[in-house]
Amino acid sequence: MNTAKFRNKDVMAKSLETWSKLDNSAKIYPMLVSKKSQNIFRLTVNLKEKVDGEILHNALTMTINRFPGFQVRLMKGAFWYYFDHNASKVKIYPADATSFKKITDRNCNGYCFRVSFFKNQIICDFFHAICDATGAAEFVKSLVYTYLNLTGKDVYSDKKILTVGSPITQEELEDSFLANYKKVSLKKLKVKDLQGKKAYHINGILFNNAGNGIIHMYCDVKQILAVCHERKCTMTEYLGALFMLSIYESQIKDKVSQANDIQLFVPINLRKIFPSKTLRNFSLFSRVGANPYEDMSLDKLIEIMHESLKKDTDKALLKDKISTTVWAEKFFLVRFIPLFLKRIFFNFSNMFFGKTKKTATLSNFGVLDIPDSMKEHIDSVSFAISSNATTPLSLSIISCDDKLCITFTRRITETDIERTFAKYLTDDGIDLTVTSNFWEVDNAL
Repeated sequence: MNTAKFRNKDVMAKSLETWSKLDNSAKIYPMLVSKKSQNIFRLTVNLKEKVDGEILHNALTMTINRFPGFQVRLMKGAFWYYFDHNASKVKIYPADATSFKKITDRNCNGYCFRVSFFKNQIICDFFHAICDATGAAEFVKSLVYTYLNLTGKDVYSDKKILTVGSPITQEELEDSFLANYKKVSLKKLKVKDLQGKKAYHINGILFNNAGNGIIHMYCDVKQILAVCHERKCTMTEYLGALFMLSIYESQIKDKVSQANDIQLFVPINLRKIFPSKTLRNFSLFSRVGANPYEDMSLDKLIEIMHESLKKDTDKALLKDKISTTVWAEKFFLVRFIPLFLKRIFFNFSNMFFGKTKKTATLSNFGVLDIPDSMKEHIDSVSFAISSNATTPLSLSIISCDDKLCITFTRRITETDIERTFAKYLTDDGIDLTVTSNFWEVDNAL
C-alpha cells in the first residue's frame, strides 16, 4: 500500500458532531417509507477480481471519515426528521438475495447506506434521504479507490476522487435548494407543474416476497451514440422513447379498455444547471407524458421526450420550481405542524409525488468519471433504483469506460416490457449482453 496517498497535514478531517437538517428534497423521503417500500438506489462496481471483505471493511472505515454527510443517523423530531452524528462503527454486509432490502436503524448500524459484496462486486445501497446518485457516486468512487490502494493496486486520483484525507469543503454539505431559493409571489409558484396528472399503471403479478427482479443490459456506448446521432437525439431521449414504446407495445396496444397517458418520471441533476458541489440531494424531475391513442411511433416519442426535457430544464422554470418546493417548507403553518400530522398528510396526498401520477421512472446517471488507472481494474458499473407495488418498473442507465449498463428493476414477474425493449435495441444494431437475478423463479404469487 502506498501510505503517502492517504497522508494529509490534518490527517483526517474532523467529522460533524452536531445535528443537521435534511436538505429540502430529502425531507419527503422518510415520510414515504412504508412496510414494503423505501426510496433506495444502488451503485455496483464489478471488479476484475474477487473482493476481499476484510480489506473492503478497512477501506470503508477510512472512507467514511472523509464524508461527514454520510456519517449520520436519521432521527425523528417533533416537527421534522433530522440527522444526528453517528459514531457507530461501519460494517460490511454479505450480499443479500433480496435486492433493495430496507435500510433501517437496526440492520445498518444506524447508517442510511449499506455496503456489501459478492464475488467480484462491491454493492452500495443508499436511502435517498442522505443523497442523490451524484453524491453517492463520489462516496463510492472514493471507497473503491481506497480499496484498490489497500490491495496494492497502483491507482491515482487524477483529481477525480475525493480521497481520504483531502480537505472537506462546506460546499459538499450545502443544501443547494436553499442556496438557490428566492422569494416569489404566490402566482409564480409552480404547484401545477409539480402535480402532474393521472398516469397509466403497469400491470403484472406481484412477487410474493420483498425484493426486486433485476435485469442488466450491457452494450457499447459508441453503438448507442451512433444510433442516437442517426436519429438526431440524446441517449436519454432515445432510451426514454424506447421505454414508453415498449410499455405501449406490451401493455396497451391490443387492450380494449381506455388507458391514461404513459408518464415517465425523469430526474434532472440540477448541478448541471446551477453552480453546486453538494453531495446531498440536488435534483428535480420532468414528467414526460405520451397519449397512447395518438402517434406512438419511435420518432414521435423521441420528439415528445425532447420537448418535455427542453422545457423542464429551462433555468428560469427550475428556479421557480426550487422556490416552490422551498416555500412549502418555509411556510409557517407547515413548519409547526407536528411530524405525525405531516406523515398523515403525505400518505394521503398526491400533490407532489402522487402514486397515481407516474407510470415509471427513467433515471440516466450519465458517465461515472474515474481515473484511467482505476479502469483497468473495473469490469463494469451498474446503477439501479428500487420499484414498488404501485410503480412496479424502473429503468436506470449509467456508463463507465465506454460500457453502458441499462438496468430494469421490477416488482412483477412479467418481463414482457424488458424483452420488447431489448428487441428494439438489437433491431437497431446494438449488441447486448443480458444478465438477470431471476427473482421471478421462486417469488411469484
